[in-house]
Amino acid sequence: MNRAPVQVSVVNHTKKLRDEDVAEGIVALQKQVREDFAPVWHVDAELHLVPHEEARRYPYGHVRPLEHLDRWALVLLDLDDAPDPAVVLGYHDLTRSGRPLARVLVDRIPKGQDWTHTASHELLEMLADPDINATVQRHPDAVTSLFYAREVCDPCEAYADGYEIAGTGRRVADFVWPAWFQSGASRREATRYDERRLIDQSFQIRPGGYIGVFDPTISAWTIMGHDGPLDEATDLGSRTERRTTADNRLMFSCMSTAP
Repeated sequence: MNRAPVQVSVVNHTKKLRDEDVAEGIVALQKQVREDFAPVWHVDAELHLVPHEEARRYPYGHVRPLEHLDRWALVLLDLDDAPDPAVVLGYHDLTRSGRPLARVLVDRIPKGQDWTHTASHELLEMLADPDINATVQRHPDAVTSLFYAREVCDPCEAYADGYEIAGTGRRVADFVWPAWFQSGASRREATRYDERRLIDQSFQIRPGGYIGVFDPTISAWTIMGHDGPLDEATDLGSRTERRTTADNRLMFSCMSTAP
């Protein structure tokens, strides 16, 4: 791999997690990125903890003097501290300076689920599509042309589809491989569609999963689930909401709690 690893600050801004817990979670996230994700998607990252005391020094929404440092961020925060009343567990965005920023709303994560699963989901999707604008064309028949959002965890996002990183006891998200977005992949030998081998063909969506699909005939994004279309195309904070917003109407995030 020729590209230098992306530097990502993992910011403990939440009151729900101790720095020790976040540090343990970072070990699992780092191992997944380096050993599982990077060899497949050809983008690596180095994760750095920003401890709670440092993160809370600046209220969320205030410009921080460290913003000039060239890091992306994965911010763990609580719903009350979120800049927008998002209705999702996590999402990723861009800062005013154009750096990718992922958020995990820790206090919205269901009881019994490890926060590292949602954090893994947002981290991998931020690495795979930092500008939240990558799509893949699918041309299933002579009259149909669709564009699939390149969200690598959404099709298999269910907690049950995640997996444990050996030696850490922490759960991370399953993710699709490039073949998932390739219509001709099924005709090749030894094709693999996702990390856990739960998917056996291109564009297949697991129970509990979904994917954003742009239909040029109606000039709109829709959400396709395991059993058909879903009614959540513009949930606040979702990637689909971000994709449906015109560039001249975007409200960028402030990377106030991370370098």
